[in-house]
Order: sequence, then structure tokens, then C-alpha cells
Amino acid sequence: MMNIHGQRPDTLASSDISSPEAISHVSYAKLPELGAAEMARGIKAGRWTSRELVEAHIARIRQIQPLIGAVAVPLFEEARRAAAEADRLTASGEPLGPLHGVPVSVKESLDAAGTPSTWGLAGRTAPSSEDDPAVAALRRAGAVVLAKTNAMQLLMGCETVNPVFGRTSSPWNPAGRSSGGSSGGEAALIAAGGSPLGLGTDVGGSIRTPAHFCGVHGLKPTPGRVASRPPAGIVHICREAAEMASTGPLARKVEDLALAMDVLAAPETLQVHPLQRPGETRPAELRIGYYTSDGILPPSPAVERAVLDAAEALRARGVTVKPFRLPEPALALQQFYALMSAAGAEGIAETAGTDALVPQVEGIRRSFGRSRTANRMLALILRGVGQKIAGTHIVPCLGRKTRAELGQAVELRQAYREKFAAEMERQQVDVLLSPPFLTPAIPHDHSLAMTYEGSYALLYNYLGMPAGVVSLSQVRDGEAAVMRVVRSRDRLVRAAAQADPNSAGLPVGVQVAAAPWREDRVLAVMDMLEKLFRDRPDYPPGKLAAALLPIAGN
Repeated sequence: MMNIHGQRPDTLASSDISSPEAISHVSYAKLPELGAAEMARGIKAGRWTSRELVEAHIARIRQIQPLIGAVAVPLFEEARRAAAEADRLTASGEPLGPLHGVPVSVKESLDAAGTPSTWGLAGRTAPSSEDDPAVAALRRAGAVVLAKTNAMQLLMGCETVNPVFGRTSSPWNPAGRSSGGSSGGEAALIAAGGSPLGLGTDVGGSIRTPAHFCGVHGLKPTPGRVASRPPAGIVHICREAAEMASTGPLARKVEDLALAMDVLAAPETLQVHPLQRPGETRPAELRIGYYTSDGILPPSPAVERAVLDAAEALRARGVTVKPFRLPEPALALQQFYALMSAAGAEGIAETAGTDALVPQVEGIRRSFGRSRTANRMLALILRGVGQKIAGTHIVPCLGRKTRAELGQAVELRQAYREKFAAEMERQQVDVLLSPPFLTPAIPHDHSLAMTYEGSYALLYNYLGMPAGVVSLSQVRDGEAAVMRVVRSRDRLVRAAAQADPNSAGLPVGVQVAAAPWREDRVLAVMDMLEKLFRDRPDYPPGKLAAALLPIAGN
């Protein structure tokens, strides 16, 4: 695979990295283990320079890229120039931004001036003329954009693979397991120490699923909290579906997510919905609800255990924690896919043109393109042969919608949002803990058997609620030794169970959600959980930031 700059992403040719001067407080090779806030503080204190940080991360990327394929477009020379300017400003004594001189990465689908945003389509070669608003916000804060990272084609799926930049793998098992999607390049790069902080997007779990798969933290803000926009020519989902999307940060440290939100929050939202700082929100005063299953797709033992462990750890610190009963989760699943498919196959065709689609996206295109009548007939057949989830909750809802049908779907979504908020109040909970995904990182191409798998994450896109994933644990040997006994004939349930064997050691996260515009509550609970779990031997974030990555896998 060649990237758009004519370089092989697995080699990332660049000028030789000169030997850095000795760094008194931390070795050069250890710099990628630091968090973004730590890096910014160190630059301001004179402990290291932006150039040293950038060169250390370039060296780390060149080490890990052949194994995980996380970087799509390296911007090393641009980053070196930006780092030199950052160091000049530091020396001048001028006021510095909160991310001054800190290397960061951004998802390939986000516009960065001078680079294409291909979305995994070979025909999209025209460079962007300006930055996406979220990318511009990072630069205004002083960040140095080091690379654009790989994403799932058209951002449609829970893996990351496309014909332009190839496949991105989990740094925990590059040969055998996926990084998740669609922001898989971001999560993999951050987990492996190639970047301390990155930007992803999320319309159905695309920040949270990769964070869970790769052992980092991620936050999907309330839609509209972070200003962002799709590049020109991206029209494969309708406006009503795109309203469920968010742009947000990924990092190895929760304080970096909070710092990023201070930088990214759109000023126009702050006037109506101020962004409260996590430190101003006391987790002990919050009422926490939790659930381990949505009643549709049963989670893996490790995923269920992580939620229970998180709930118990909070309870032991005096936090009010109680089970939560989801109101009509099937309705959210059905209506989410009704909206996502509303543009039909025509929307995908208009965006992709004649470009080749990977099998995962081609399968979605076909299902979106069938008539509503054909999908209903197929659903009847599926239910008759035991495929209850697809036949009941997904296939009947797929297909192009009329304007009247779209209007009804939007009204139904608003009614469900009001019902869910009322149910949280009735059950007296402020924050919810749940699985982020039904399994740990899936094997490569396993999403072909799990196309509509994201019920745990997409719920909060449908609700318009902020939700994060905090990585807390790893799959234990007993949870991965054998496939779960599954009596269901449903292929989606069976495919999920098939992801468990040989998963020992893979990271496991917990999803944290709160009411719209209450990112502070999400971050406060994530911060408390990070502090409660980070000294445990199976706490994933940071373990791989300066380590040799495994080569063999299952």
C-alpha cells in the first residue's frame, strides 16, 4: 500500500533522526510514555523541547508502524518545522498554549490543510485547502500535528481496513486482532506510544470501540460540543444520521481527555452549556447506575466482569452504585440503523463513485440498497431460521427512507431521548456504566460475521449523550480458554462467542455515559476509575507505549 504522499506507510521514509541531547529527567526512549499534559508542562519548565518530543515520537512510529499500520499520512517534516517554531516561542518568553509543542495525531477522515481526506477511497486525492475546525483548534492551542491515522473505509465498521492504506492491527496482537474502527489508527498509535493524544470521530462507537480494543481511553462528546465538519463529497449518510456524530479525543490518560476538551469545545456551545471541569464535579456525589447486558447481545465474560469490577470499586469508595434497567434498548438499535441506512445505497455510490469497496462496506451497501419490501421478506426468512437479532432488530429497518419517514424517525428519536432521560431520573442515576462492546478485540475480518454488532456503543449516539471508554483490565486466562457455550442458533451471538478463545491479555474497557452536555460527569467518573485501577498489574494504558510489540499472534 502506498500513502497519498507516495510513501509506504510501513516504512515512513524521512530524513535521518539526529541524536538528541541528553534529557535530564527522562530518557529519550521513554518520552513517548508521557501524557500530553505532562509533555506540555515539561516544555514550559524547560525539561525537554518540542523538537525532542517530536523526534522521539517519529522514532517510535518508525519502530511500530510495520507491525500495526496505524499511520496513513506521516507529516514528519511539517512537524519538525512546527516544533522548531514552538521552541523559538518557548525561548522568547511569549504566552504558550495549553498544548504548546506537544505532538498529536488526527484521524485521516478529518481535513488537515495540504493533505487529502480519502476516507479509504483511492479516488479522493485532492488535498484539503483548510483544517477541520477541530484540527484547527488543536493547532491554535500549540499542538504539533505529527500524522494522520488510518480509518475504516467510509468510517463504516468496527475494524480499520481500506484499499488505500491497508489494515490497522491491535498493538496487543498485531497478527491476530483488529484495532477496532473506525478510528482504529488513532487508538493503535496512541496505545503503542506513537502519539500521546489524538482526534477521532464517532457515529456508532468509532472512538469508543477502538479505545476498548487497544487499551486506551476515549471520549465521544455530546454532538455539537466539538465543532467539526465532513469533507466535501462525503454524503453517504443523511443529515439526520450525521447529527448523531461527534468528534472527540483519545489518550492514555484521562487528564489528557479533559485538557483536549478544554481546547476543543466550541465557543458557541459554551454560552448555552458551559463545560464544567471534572475537578469541579465530585464523583462521590454522583449516583451511578450500571448494566452488564442490553438484553440483545450477551457480552463476553471479561467484558461483563470489568463492568462489575468498576461498579464494586466505586461502591467501595462510598459512591452510590445500583443496577439500571434499560428502557426499550431494541428500539434504539432498530431506529439507529433506520437512520443510518436512510440514504440507501445511492448515498454510498455517490460518495465512493467507482472506487473499490472492502467486503465489509460492500455488504453494508447491498443491505442498504435492498428495497424495504425485500428487506422485510428477508427478515421473515431470517427469523424462520433462528437469526432473531438480524431478522427482528436490524434488517426490517434498513433501506432508503422518504422525507416523511425521516421526519417520523426523528420524532421517534426525540421521544426516546425524553423517555430515557425520564427513566434515569426515575431510577435516580446521574452516570451509567456499561460494556463498550460485546467482546474484546475481534480477530481480523471477524466483523464480516458481526456487521451489526455495536448495540452497546450506538445507544449513546442515538441518545445524543456524551460517553467515554476507560480502559481498566485485561482478559484473564479462564475467560479466554474455551469458547462460551452458546445454545442460540443466532449467527451474531455465535460469532461473538468465537472471538473469546485465545483472547487472554487483550485489554478491556468500561463505558461511562451521562446526560447531554455533562462531559464533566463522564470525565470525573473516568478519572476516579483510572485512579482506582492504574496500580493494578492488568491495567492496560501505558503498558505498550515504549515496549516491544508482539509479532506472533492468534
